[in-house]
Parts: sequence; structure tokens; C-alpha cells
Amino acid sequence: MKKILLILCMLVLFLTACGSDQAEVESEEFNLETDFQSEYCDLTMNAHPIVEVEDGYYIIVGYYIYYVDKETMEYTPLCNKPNCLHQEETDQMKVTNCNAMVRLDRLICTNLNYYKQHLYIAAIELLIDEDGMPERKYVMDKLPLDGGEREIVHEFENPVDTAIVHRGYIYYSSDFSQIGSNEKTGVYRVPIEGGDEELLYSAESNNQISYLRITGTNLSFTEYDEERGHSVCQYNFVNGKVKKISFGDGIDVVGARMANGRVYYRTMKEYKDYNTWSTNLDGSDERKESFISQHQDDDYYYETNQEDKTQTVYDWKTQKKVTEFSQLVRGGSFFAGKEKLFWYGSNEDGGIKVSYINREDIPKGDKAVKVLMDFSSDETYPGIVTVTQ
Repeated sequence: MKKILLILCMLVLFLTACGSDQAEVESEEFNLETDFQSEYCDLTMNAHPIVEVEDGYYIIVGYYIYYVDKETMEYTPLCNKPNCLHQEETDQMKVTNCNAMVRLDRLICTNLNYYKQHLYIAAIELLIDEDGMPERKYVMDKLPLDGGEREIVHEFENPVDTAIVHRGYIYYSSDFSQIGSNEKTGVYRVPIEGGDEELLYSAESNNQISYLRITGTNLSFTEYDEERGHSVCQYNFVNGKVKKISFGDGIDVVGARMANGRVYYRTMKEYKDYNTWSTNLDGSDERKESFISQHQDDDYYYETNQEDKTQTVYDWKTQKKVTEFSQLVRGGSFFAGKEKLFWYGSNEDGGIKVSYINREDIPKGDKAVKVLMDFSSDETYPGIVTVTQ
């Protein structure tokens, strides 16, 4: 009898845990400790270089990760080695000794992730194979917030284009330029605590998949076809189905951003023919908007002039212009965070410049924008010499 009761208790605990896990997957409520921060995602190679925590930000600039204090907005390389020179190291044999450095492939869309008091980032590590030979491997690195030593939590089975962390899973897309000619790119997931990779979606022919992000209870990603161009697909966490987003007369879209409980999409036609569409988080209530906008948040929507890269800011409630910014550079990224806006892009020296403005100062425009970092090429992408036996 006792054995039967014990089995029943274990079964109840198991079912309760499963129900809790499923409820977490289906919830539309944001959790800073477990959820991917889509507001810091842009459709550029520097796709997601910023994550926000309670008291600050972590930003990857080139090959280095920095911690930025929210109160002072002062930055520190994420390395606890007392004698390390970090990005100022000139000895190419010592550059990789810095804990703040991550070995990135320029072909990987940079995605810095925060999950339960650790940082995660897809990188390339030089590992020793079973024959004792060095081999470049795509891995997911786990980094402590104190700048200590990192650990590898997963070796990817395929070359990585984009990798993000969300609610207990690593999601990634394979890089079409480096897989075998007879293989297709796909979207995969693997439990962050370890397990087998699961294929969620296989692309058509030689299509490329990139820019993974979260919209409500969907994993959104961009698929590129040489004939049709870019389009957005969504994997639904609740029903496990994938659908391609299109509106009107089969109009495909290239962007998916959340604001005020809706998802906003941008059509893939020429800029003069751009339209903005939106839906509820579950995909219902399709609506063609009366404005054109590339970025949105709960307070404003932003329209970028494709010729001079100026951004005009509009208030949702009044639909009137609030201000204009001239901080965005060609190929650069823009992130509308909850407390600050960030601009991230190349500077005149071939390095990287990061600027920001406090949200309450947005109406002041460019004059209230401050430079956070302005690094040279040598400080962001130093030469690296690797010695192998």
C-alpha cells in the first residue's frame, strides 16, 4: 500500500512539474530572468549585442563584453583577472587570455543572451578532437556575471547563424554558407541543461534562416529566398506549428516587433511601397496601419529615412512628431530599451561607437544623446595568434 501511495505521489509531482513548464512556455508575461530580450534585437549583423539586468547592461563590442552600471553609465570589461589589460593588450599571444573576450566568427549574427544570472553567447572555440588535433567548433559559452572563467554548455551539431536562449532552451539556425551542399538550413532547439538537438523547421531548397527572436508565444525568424527575398516565419510554442506571415494579397514581411500588446510587421517591397501591418500577439486581428515604421516600442514608433538614416519619432497617442535623431549609421543598429534608446554602429576609425539617450529625454532630440563607447578597430577586433602543438 505504501509503495502504491509513493508512486501516486511521484506521479502527481511529475504532472505538476510538467504543467508548470507548459504554463511557462505559453505565458505572454515577460520574465527578465528567463526570457529573450527582443527589444534589443535588430535586423543587422550586430543583431542582439545588449542585454539588460536589474542594475545594468552587458554589451558586446567587437570581441569584448562589458558591464555598464545603470546609475553611472560607466563600463567595465567583464574580466576579473587583476593584471589583464583587456582591449588595451598589444601582445597578440595574450589577447585571448582576457575573460571578457569571446571568440566570434564574423558570419555569426551577434546574440548576447541573459538567463538566470549568467550570460550565454554562441562562439567558436578551438577544441582538441579524438585524434589530438585542434578543431574549430561552434559552441554555446556560459559566462558568470563576475567576469570569471566561462564554460561550454553545448557543442552545436551544425554551423551557427543565430543562437538565442529563451525559457530553458537554446534555439539556433544553421548557417547555409557552411553546411553541406546537399543539406538544408533549419531551426533547432536543445535544452539548456543538456540533451539532444531537435529540428523545428527545415528551410526550402537553399534558403537562409537568421534573426531569431521572440514575439509573444512565437519564435520568429527570417527566411531568405533568392527569388522572393526576405519573409518572416513563426514557430508557435503552444501548438508546435510553423507558419509564414503574409498580409493582403500575399505580401510577405521582413520585420516583427512587439509594442502595446501587438506585433508590427514591415512589408518586403521597395521602400516607397513599404507598409506597416500589425496583429494581436496570437496573430489575430490583422490590420494595415496608416503609418510607416521600422521600429516600435510602447511609447513611440520610429520612421527611418533610408537615404540619410535620420529617424523621426512619433507619439502613439497623438500620432504627432516628437523629435528627430541623426545617430543611426548605415549598417548600424537601433535598440529601444525600456529605460534608454541605444545606437550601435561603426565609427570613422573602423571601430564601434555606442550612444544612448534616457527615455525621459527623447523629446530633446540629438542634443540629449550621450556617447557611451567609442573604440578603435584595434580595441574592438584585435589580431589574434593561436599556438597549437
